[in-house]
Amino acid sequence: MPNKTQAEIPYSLLEYTCQFKRPILEAWTPPTKLIAAVLDALHPFGYRLDGVDFNLQALKLDGLSIVFRRTTPAAPARTLTLGLGKAGVTAENLDWTEAERFIPGQSAALKAIREVAGAEIESQQLVVGMHVQLKERPRKDVIAPLLNPAAFHLLDGEPDFAGIILLREKVIVVIDASLAFANGLYVRITRTHPPEAPFVELAETLREDEQRIFDALGLEGIP
Repeated sequence: MPNKTQAEIPYSLLEYTCQFKRPILEAWTPPTKLIAAVLDALHPFGYRLDGVDFNLQALKLDGLSIVFRRTTPAAPARTLTLGLGKAGVTAENLDWTEAERFIPGQSAALKAIREVAGAEIESQQLVVGMHVQLKERPRKDVIAPLLNPAAFHLLDGEPDFAGIILLREKVIVVIDASLAFANGLYVRITRTHPPEAPFVELAETLREDEQRIFDALGLEGIP
């Protein structure tokens, strides 16, 4: 696409959540085998025992959690949180150069949870929020081609910015002004996936979603 606008992503956050069909209560009495299996799966990717937290202070059962944090290297943050009814993964500033390590690591950990805890996944959701900072072109000019010109006449005066929310059956895309970075956009993609879809398939779909959005906005510089 000619005349693309240069952009960079100074901050992003990936959040993956899978809900279980039933609580994995048996695996928590005690959870030593489960912890060992998940830690073994994540060990090649920088997760160590000193990065494991065991939260037993919750007032409700669904608040109990085992948190596995990557410690080598310490930053940016990579975390897997396992509860009785769900598991979640968060990753700050993850880019596609890490895909060959990140995807196998999380896939191995989820496999260990399924095998050792007997967990059956009922639903999966992947959410990515990113701040996209534009180098030269004003952000309102980038978003304007996606809007009907009549939208700018709904209010008096010159609009500062017009955001977009797109909803389909299993995906929501939000494009708004970034409050954290000058001349930046905030883009969030939320997609629900079938329970049987492997983690690598979720990643491939996310990359397609990101590419489609950046192409529509006329941006280049996807990590």
